[in-house]
Amino acid sequence: MKDEVIIIGAGVSGLSSAALLVKDKIPVRIFEKSPKVGGRTTSTSYKGHILDNGFHIMPFYKTSAVYKVLEEIGIVSDLKLSIVDDITFFQEKKFHKYPKGILDFFRLSIVPMKSRLRLLRILLPMAFSSMEKAEELDSKSLTKITKTMDKKTRSFFDAVCMLAFADTPDHVSLGEFVRTIIRANPFKGGTSEFGYPSEGGYDKISKMLEEYVKNNGGVVSLSTPIKKIVIQNNHVTGVVLESGEFFPSNCVIVSNPAYIAVKKFFDDEVFDKKFLSKVEKLNKTTSVIEVHFCLSKKIDFRQIVFPVGSNYTAKGVFFITNIAPSVSPKGEHLLMAGTPVPSEYTDNPQKIREVVDKMKVDISQIYPDFKENLLWERPMAWKLVEAVVKEPGLVWKQKMPHHIEGIKGLFFVGDSTISYGIGTDSAAHSSMLCHPKIINHLKEKSEQEIQIKQN
Repeated sequence: MKDEVIIIGAGVSGLSSAALLVKDKIPVRIFEKSPKVGGRTTSTSYKGHILDNGFHIMPFYKTSAVYKVLEEIGIVSDLKLSIVDDITFFQEKKFHKYPKGILDFFRLSIVPMKSRLRLLRILLPMAFSSMEKAEELDSKSLTKITKTMDKKTRSFFDAVCMLAFADTPDHVSLGEFVRTIIRANPFKGGTSEFGYPSEGGYDKISKMLEEYVKNNGGVVSLSTPIKKIVIQNNHVTGVVLESGEFFPSNCVIVSNPAYIAVKKFFDDEVFDKKFLSKVEKLNKTTSVIEVHFCLSKKIDFRQIVFPVGSNYTAKGVFFITNIAPSVSPKGEHLLMAGTPVPSEYTDNPQKIREVVDKMKVDISQIYPDFKENLLWERPMAWKLVEAVVKEPGLVWKQKMPHHIEGIKGLFFVGDSTISYGIGTDSAAHSSMLCHPKIINHLKEKSEQEIQIKQN
């Protein structure tokens, strides 16, 4: 049908857009190339355990964009969450508690006592700043304020950046860091708590959104890749599937990374070279090696531990069973370790093995009984993981716009488009920001069709 909105991709952003639309009684059809929903948050079952595709988390809990989407469509109470707030840093053979509030900074053992006051003088103005003020800092690197600090104080920023962005301070915009501190400030309605589905598997969120879309008249077509988005006279007219079947529509929403979509789904003449060059600058990805470990013994009561320092290969150790016990069979314990790597490592089994072995050494240094209780391990390597942050100057409003001037009915959502936040939160935030633009377009098309009929 002509007024059916077509959405490409059933990840968090595509499903969020679909859910917001069907709530407004607008018919949607989602095409997803994979056999299940979730996109980069897809989970799998392995030896009775639920394994996530990477470690995903709902940041800032009730203030997160994901939470707000579920709240907007009235199903947030259906999502049972485990709160993730037992987070520590490990440095120089000691565990250091992650600060959850202003008072915690006075007890911040990872930073020397003499440096804590200086750190507070930096972080307090950030926490009580505004999003508008943060935007003025988007072109500056976080290292602008950290480069003159002592090594131990800088290690605090290293740890927070790994927690919030899965990256290092030199890649992080000062504005993006300030936004993160604002969103964690309880005095401005923020929180330092994070959430993860109690039943296990972060794709539980996507499955809930899929069910809502279907229950409200939407169609979700899995294992159905798109070949082409058709543009005629600067208007979207529909999509062509890989099978060759054509589906007409005057509104198409793309949730794939924008710099991939503009080269994959369109004829060459649709976009000019200047625009394509601008979009290509957003092609900032990272490559990651992650490994799930199953243990016969619980080696820590904490939920997340971040090893701090260049001597550690593992940049994060996530005790999944401590967060959600249901991810594993009784008596077994699941944890995940991960680290960013050069992209060529992901195609090299020997390099993957070397990195995994180094992470095992790291974990054994922290937990001496790790290896003797190891039942199995399952490495994964990801070459093209969308970078959580691009780089200073390519964040928030400097990213890909939701709508391209001059082309009617084409919209882009997802964490490569205008949005702030980390990971899935950025994807959901993008969908929320784009939704009013989509509604305005559909209203204009409806008014035009009524005028044509009247004439």
